[in-house]
Amino acid sequence: MRPSSRALLTLAAVVAGVLPTTTTAASAAPCPVQPYGLIGDFWHSLGGQNGPLGCPTGEERSVPNANGRKQSFQWGQVAWTPDQGQRMIVAAYRQNGKAVFRWGPSNPFNYDYWRVYWTVNPPGDLGGLALSYPSYRIKTGSRTAGKVVHPVPTGQITSGGYAARFTFWVKGCDSRTLGDTCRQGYTIPVSVNA
Repeated sequence: MRPSSRALLTLAAVVAGVLPTTTTAASAAPCPVQPYGLIGDFWHSLGGQNGPLGCPTGEERSVPNANGRKQSFQWGQVAWTPDQGQRMIVAAYRQNGKAVFRWGPSNPFNYDYWRVYWTVNPPGDLGGLALSYPSYRIKTGSRTAGKVVHPVPTGQITSGGYAARFTFWVKGCDSRTLGDTCRQGYTIPVSVNA
């Protein structure tokens, strides 16, 4: 059989699904930047470059005026925020067209409830306009970790494949008779385009 005939038969077999093909994920080159430490551990737990964060877009960096580190990824951000727990990680990423915000573990601290604060910027961050929303309480679930999922606001005009940029912070609070206490304060903010 001539080489061109063999190539045509192989191509036909691949199209017909007779021969296995390599998937994009399996054949993708490793990310040029590899996360490490607690941020890297979290990234790997989500599936690494094949997970919802994708590859890092830069190195892990210190956060100005804060104790902690942050790293940006193709589809979100992850921060280590030790003031709220020695291994506390906060992450924002998109999944199924929604903004996902996760945090934890806050050990050695545990709380009666979580207070989540969030903002939404229109696409392209038009004129610095940000829509701030009141914080809300999450009183169910874990006392050391949590997760919220936000749908994209309706009526948004998409730009660059996303409808809004979400930014999230969280703090743990304890209920008290004469006023609640939230001693460790808010985490480092993380953002995601969704």
